[in-house]
Amino acid sequence: PEFESLRGAIHTQTLKALIGPPFNLKTMTSVQAAVLPLVPRLSLSHKHSPDHPRDLLVRAKTGTGKTLAFLIPAVERRLRAIEEKTTRDIREGGHKDDAQNRGRISKLIQRTQGGVLIISPTRELAQQIAVEAQRLTLHHNMQVRLFVGGESKARQMRDWMKETRDIIVATPGRLRDLLETEPEIRKGLGHVHTLVLDECDTLLDMGFRDDLDAITDALPAPPERQTFLFSATMNRAVSQTAARILSQNHHGIDTVGQDDSPVHAHIPQYHTILPNAADQLPHLARLIVHDQLTNAGKSKIILFASTTKLTSLLTSTLKELQKTFPVTRTALYEIHSRKEQHARTRTSDKFRTDKSAASILVTSDVSARGVDYPGVTRVIQLGIPSTSEQYIHRVGRTGRAGSQGRGDLVLLPWEVGFVSWQLTEVPLKPVTISELESQVIELAQRFEQNPQLVPGGKARLGDFGKDLVEKVKSIPQVIENMRVDEESIEDTFSSLLGFYATRDGDLRVSKNVILEGLKDWVTTTYGLPTPPYLSESFLAKMGFSSQNRGKFSMASTSK
Repeated sequence: PEFESLRGAIHTQTLKALIGPPFNLKTMTSVQAAVLPLVPRLSLSHKHSPDHPRDLLVRAKTGTGKTLAFLIPAVERRLRAIEEKTTRDIREGGHKDDAQNRGRISKLIQRTQGGVLIISPTRELAQQIAVEAQRLTLHHNMQVRLFVGGESKARQMRDWMKETRDIIVATPGRLRDLLETEPEIRKGLGHVHTLVLDECDTLLDMGFRDDLDAITDALPAPPERQTFLFSATMNRAVSQTAARILSQNHHGIDTVGQDDSPVHAHIPQYHTILPNAADQLPHLARLIVHDQLTNAGKSKIILFASTTKLTSLLTSTLKELQKTFPVTRTALYEIHSRKEQHARTRTSDKFRTDKSAASILVTSDVSARGVDYPGVTRVIQLGIPSTSEQYIHRVGRTGRAGSQGRGDLVLLPWEVGFVSWQLTEVPLKPVTISELESQVIELAQRFEQNPQLVPGGKARLGDFGKDLVEKVKSIPQVIENMRVDEESIEDTFSSLLGFYATRDGDLRVSKNVILEGLKDWVTTTYGLPTPPYLSESFLAKMGFSSQNRGKFSMASTSK
């Protein structure tokens, strides 16, 4: 269905923002088509519609337009709630029912009573939702409050006290902190009529259950409070949360369905088990070259790393490898949790709007969920993700809204168990390092011979350096000669020990295999003469005590 079909069902000013600037939308996505026809009923108060379900439990994949699917009914409910409360206050206060009194009382309600509360697992996603909410309410006299960590609490409180409280977008940690320290926050949230939990599975995976319980305890109880719960997966934890916070009478909507794979089956997904740790960086470089040649002039890659330290190290490594890329001025971006919030926001915005011939975002999992980067042509995951669900969410950054994309998972030899045991439902195809190398050389030769044969090749010829085949062949030599920061590599090694300490079960290997594998990575991939010294006490602290490491060699375990 088209958004025009909502005419008469939603406020004209809401529709104006949707079908005109800033959204200029025409056709609904599947999740929007399932939710938005319900808006007239969803926007009613419980008092006016006691028998009709007003809560939503929605299963929808990321990148399907679900943000608008919950924002539109939430905004419509806010408009209706302000109107209902204004009418009641005029009647009960004996005021004259005219435009002046209505305007004054409405503004007082907006400034003292919270309306819509949206909880998001990450700061980046919260900021994106807040921007979407501002765009949707462009023609309404509404404001959006954003409560996330990394920003000034004093400024957030100043805005809370001076401005309106129509839509509140928050991360759980910062909101709970404010609830427990600022009486005005608790007072304002006591009037919230609509609660939205976005990416509920991730909220629970990240350990926010206690925070969510504390937050919902501060809100009006159902059925007075309406709740929308959106999640990409419906595991046991999500079902338990839904049972606790949703009204028993709620709409259940599944836009993934039994026949539609939640693992992004439309996205070609490949995995490479490296024969040796020495192959990791050459293979990574060739994947980047492959993308820049198959998406000439519009290559946009997200490279996921398992730790903050590895994210920084890989960014430095790619700067050294840039000279081997077809686009020698490839734009590099870096995001992880140790960067200041304003810096993360600026980097995220720059990558989102990047229209250059080639760009790469190197990131930890702060970018894995929800955040929408249009035009991502490939997602590369170097090393195993924290869970199989996280693999799915990472891959979901590409191939969004029907566009083309590709996923590549690159694993060290001892990580193979993750594919065998954790990704059994994912349609992964194997690609060897030699197959990729042959493909890349063939693509480079074809481009050199006739750039016009490559989509976008002629238009972007100026972005590409010369001698592409020689560049590709020089990758191993460039890696061998690149400068390395030993301290950074040692710090990364320690961070990876922490990440893999509890992964032996997922990988079906002993802790000793993991330890020896990481030592091999330090010396073979990055060329340190010897692995960093690790005392028994440090190893025990990291979960690698001699008792639980086992006495297996890498060879005997990985047969």
